[in-house]
Amino acid sequence: MIRIAVCEDNKRDLTHLHQILGQIEIPCDITEYETAESMLNDLEMCGKSFDLFLLDIYLPGLSGVEAAQRIRAKSKSALLVFLSTSEDFYREAFDLYAFQYLIKPVQKDSLSEVLQKAADIINRPEETLRISFNGQDTILRQSDITYVSSSNHILLFHMQDGTEHTSYGKLDELQPQLAANFFVRCHKSFIVNIRYVTKLTKNGFYIEDTLIPISRNYAAGAKEGYKKLLFDIF
Repeated sequence: MIRIAVCEDNKRDLTHLHQILGQIEIPCDITEYETAESMLNDLEMCGKSFDLFLLDIYLPGLSGVEAAQRIRAKSKSALLVFLSTSEDFYREAFDLYAFQYLIKPVQKDSLSEVLQKAADIINRPEETLRISFNGQDTILRQSDITYVSSSNHILLFHMQDGTEHTSYGKLDELQPQLAANFFVRCHKSFIVNIRYVTKLTKNGFYIEDTLIPISRNYAAGAKEGYKKLLFDIF
């Protein structure tokens, strides 16, 4: 079952989406909103969660892009789909790692493909990692790891919620255990989860305000992995 939030203020477009969703043989639980504010209130104040967001860009009050920025700040893994009559906001969608950008009127085949890809991601088993330190084992969700730093055979796992976990080991031994399509080695002392990268500069990757350096030996592979993820997402 895919939990979908549809934020659309145009009644005709909403009816059209309903008709298509009713024809697609993928179980969905749909919650409708006419404004971004009402949707964000459910998310931020009521603790409601969704697997997929269908966001009209032109909304009264907060726009779909502004709503997506708030959603992305809360969840790096949220699947965001923009709905628009124009291609004017591709850049914003790209920056927000949008799952898809659909031009209205939305076509059944396009939305069906989006839902199938979403279902494949949602139903995929969660990848975990077992680490050990001072005789204590801890299991981490790989999707929650933002980056890993190494010093003197000690690994430090930096997590999405701001916590850190320590383990013995080397990055060379750790890397094969991590999801290769998301984690890239960018330095002898750093592996980064490129899903959390907010900016790439000549100095390195940024995760919000944290700079993860890219060394010359790893630059080509690190940048290629980052570009491939952006391409696959968008």
